[in-house]
This record gives sequence, C-alpha cells and structure tokens, in this order.
Amino acid sequence: MSFQTVFDYASQISISKRKKIAQTISRSGSVKATSAGGQFYEFNVSMPDGMRWSEMRGLIERIESVDRINTDVIQINKTGAEYINRYQGDVVDPTNILLEYEEGPTFSIISQNLGSGFYFRAGDYLQLNTGTVYNVIEDVPSFQSSFNVHRPVKEANGTYELIAVGSDVSFEVICVEMPTWTIFGYDQVRWSGSFVFVEVV
Repeated sequence: MSFQTVFDYASQISISKRKKIAQTISRSGSVKATSAGGQFYEFNVSMPDGMRWSEMRGLIERIESVDRINTDVIQINKTGAEYINRYQGDVVDPTNILLEYEEGPTFSIISQNLGSGFYFRAGDYLQLNTGTVYNVIEDVPSFQSSFNVHRPVKEANGTYELIAVGSDVSFEVICVEMPTWTIFGYDQVRWSGSFVFVEVV
C-alpha cells in the first residue's frame, strides 16, 4: 500500500466531499445552480519538505509505480491522528448495528437497542459491507431510529451491515495529481505540491 504511507507522513490533509455543481449568473445578477452529478471523497495531501532522501527513495519508487493509473486502499488511522475521524457515538461495538435502506439519503437502524446516549454523532464515518463510506450529517440519539448521510445512497433497497466506523473505514482511491520531487541540500527531498486522491466508486 504505497499511498497509505503518503497519508501516514502527511503534514496536511484536506478532505472534500462537496457536491459537484454548475452555476450561472444572469445579467441581472441572479444566480442559478444545478448539480453536475457525482459526490465523491477527495483528499488533498501534503508531504513535509526536508525528509531524508535516503529514507524516502524506496517509498517514492513505490508511489511512482502505482502512479495515476492504479488504485490503492487507504485509511486515516495513524497513531495520534485519531481525532480526525474517530467514532463519536456510545455503542460499544457499532459494527453490530444493522441498517436498512429504502430511499434518499436515509438509513433506518433495525438491530441495536441503546438505552441512552448516541448511536452516531454528526461527522461520523460509516462503511457498509458493500465498501461504500458515508458521513452522518446529524446526531443520532438513542430514541431516534433513522438518520441521514451526506450523499445519496448508491446501494439498492435492503439491509446492510457496518464493517467499519470512524478511523477504521477505508477508501479505494486513485491519484489524480502527483507532485514531482527534488533533492536539495544534503540528503533532503521536497515536493512541488500536494497529492490529490479521489475515491473510486
């Protein structure tokens, strides 16, 4: 997993999951917007400059072998970075929760009884047994049986298991922008910009 190391060494990570939209502005100044389709995770990842070339050259070789034509699986789960996407709810093992999907961006909870607290909190990452990752957009207290996610559900109607939540979720990504590297000073490497990865769906 070459791209995983990029995430593990990252000095900055930006995560975007916004809708792709097209906007027009009329001569009168009114703005119209429409969805251009697709709502995927996009990761903009910066590597720190100044790392030792002698230690990075093997990693760089592996990164360049994957290049921008092959996919790789990544997680944001390096020790010390759990705050980025850790599970915030109160269920001891949230992978025991079964979800039912019927329509729109809404799931129903069908298998877990929680006396108090929250099933999920806004921002939690959920991964279904199909591999798709969604973000919860609202707190889901114990008395609530359904909740919305950040994008339309692509799966067919049915019941789904959670295989991962929080920092355990994984994304299949492809690199769409890869910076060049330069050796400088003595045994140091710097990057011309950021890596940009897009979720493969």
